[in-house]
Amino acid sequence: MNMTSHKGELYYCEICGAEVKVEKGGDGSLTCCGQAMVIKET
Repeated sequence: MNMTSHKGELYYCEICGAEVKVEKGGDGSLTCCGQAMVIKET
């Protein structure tokens, strides 16, 4: 899945719980533990 991330968004891994905050947006997929990371609702 290809997506666009935007500065300030927070993503997490449903398997290990790792979290990533986007500092510079761009195209592509954020993955962890072999699957796409999920955007965390604020």
